[in-house]
Amino acid sequence: MAAREEMENLQRVFSFLLDNGPEKKVGSGNVTKDQLYKTLKRLQYPNLTMKIVEDMIWEVDENCDGMLGWEEFKEMFFRVRQDKIGWEPRRLFNCVEFMMYDKDQGGSIDMDECMQILFRRFGKANLEARVNEFMTHDTNSDSEISFAEFMVMTQKSDMASTAKHPGFKLSAGMIETTKQENARLIRQIRN
Repeated sequence: MAAREEMENLQRVFSFLLDNGPEKKVGSGNVTKDQLYKTLKRLQYPNLTMKIVEDMIWEVDENCDGMLGWEEFKEMFFRVRQDKIGWEPRRLFNCVEFMMYDKDQGGSIDMDECMQILFRRFGKANLEARVNEFMTHDTNSDSEISFAEFMVMTQKSDMASTAKHPGFKLSAGMIETTKQENARLIRQIRN
């Protein structure tokens, strides 16, 4: 996909997240947890809780304001895209990538949307084979890839098996411990 078109698609998704929020903060330019939650609920994100949304934001929130600005959003996307090892947090990236494919924001990726994205990303060579491979993940045979089907597909394609890697488990444990310790310190300061 041409860099300009990919950036336009990324901006489209960011704007959609901003406009979709229950509390539109005109001029703030930041995606709040409520806006992200509402979008993921519409996509039927499995077992969605506000804690999951908060964690997704926390993973990429560089300035620790609890929201996602455009620069953080863009940096997250390209950092994961360039990650060859598989250690970058991918939950938000996977949602954004789905929304980039789902151009009409209808909640599923149809054959035309799939062909457009794959053609831009890989060119004409082997397009039909790539589209057919992508559409094999259509488990209910409706000729569309739902968000749930897309999430299963991304989990299967985790070549590095990142979540199973001992170092990743250690890192996840350290993150949870750090978050708990931060919460304890904040409570201590407030009291």
